[in-house]
Amino acid sequence: MIISPRHAFVFVHIPKCAGTSVRTQIVKCDPDHIAMGEVGTHPVLGQIDFGHVPLRLLRQHFPQEYSSLERFTSYAVVRDPLERFGSSLRQMLWRYHQRPMTLIPPDELQTLTLAILKDVASELDNPSNQFIFFARQRDFIFDGDRCMVDHLIPMSLVPDFIAHIGRITDTPMEAGTRSNQNVELRFKRLGGIAYRMNDLLRRTLPLDLHARIKDGALRVLSARKSAAEASGILDMPEVRAFVERHYAEDARIYREVMSGADSLRTALQTDSLTTSSPKIAAQPVGSESA
Repeated sequence: MIISPRHAFVFVHIPKCAGTSVRTQIVKCDPDHIAMGEVGTHPVLGQIDFGHVPLRLLRQHFPQEYSSLERFTSYAVVRDPLERFGSSLRQMLWRYHQRPMTLIPPDELQTLTLAILKDVASELDNPSNQFIFFARQRDFIFDGDRCMVDHLIPMSLVPDFIAHIGRITDTPMEAGTRSNQNVELRFKRLGGIAYRMNDLLRRTLPLDLHARIKDGALRVLSARKSAAEASGILDMPEVRAFVERHYAEDARIYREVMSGADSLRTALQTDSLTTSSPKIAAQPVGSESA
């Protein structure tokens, strides 16, 4: 989460929804911004990812940040649930298993995926740090039945959103730069070296510089498909059924956001977003399939 007191806005970072790409740019507009990020220890919650705190927990344990969310204009990026699941799986395999998805043999990847599905199902309602990438998007948009985010941006409009924030804050931003991309490598023999080098640069360079270097490298090294798409796991019947069952409300939210994408694009490009637009209504809590 990024909070800009100077410009009175909050960006809620939903896991695996282009949040790093957005965050890398919008922090430029306010040197006094408040950033919730990185993994650390909370005195009550224990080990958590401070960058991805569901709103229920934000209200209970981070009252100042929650107050900012209530008072300021707020934004979040949403994504197709199936694509997001593939990206979440890739991130988990790399961060916690040190296994780049693009280098795992297909049969082994399918076996790993089936095992992870069971773990994710048991964690969804209260995900631990390791499984926070799989948390439902609705948990970062709603607190109970109350929609807390003013503007939901589909992934396809992220460049327009970044450019909009740059203009209304009078801050130069690189709207087309992407971070933390989920890609299939063209040259798999270079994969191990590329992933280790990227990890080193991510930990040692400023976010913006790392994003520019990685974006340029991926233009040369990556294929056109995402790693998850190229691996075939998104075509597995078990994965599709799992996402359809457990992320039904996320899919509804995404469809509703996409239905207004054309008018939203126009509003972003003309800097005419207003907080008077009706927010998305919640599906009753507990009606999501378990």
